[in-house]
Amino acid sequence: MHASPILLSFVLAASLTACADTGPHDFDRRMASYISAPEADLVSGLGVPRQIYEADGRRFLEYDFGGWRSLASGGPSFGIGVGGARWSGGSGVGTGLGIGFGGSPQPQYVACVVTFEIRDRHVLDFHRQGDGCR
Repeated sequence: MHASPILLSFVLAASLTACADTGPHDFDRRMASYISAPEADLVSGLGVPRQIYEADGRRFLEYDFGGWRSLASGGPSFGIGVGGARWSGGSGVGTGLGIGFGGSPQPQYVACVVTFEIRDRHVLDFHRQGDGCR
């Protein structure tokens, strides 16, 4: 049994898309590498935080990793076409059916806010919010 070229192309495209997106698990692993590190190393690695909060002797550094990204719009698309032609000595009619996947990329804002808790000048923990943490 042989797979059709269209099916193989679709599977290959889906695999490449999956590889390009590292996902929240890898993001969490990168952020967790700062746990126990000095606060200065965090700022050196990630830059100046968007906001800093202090409460009950604890310090929180908030980073915004969200942004505009081009995401493919829609899913499958279908089309039907009909045409005709007339020339000297004859005429013709044609029809067609098309199926497509994907679409033109549409910019979309994806949120990702990460808050690090600092205690005794070291990173204690972090929490992330948003679907854009990848």
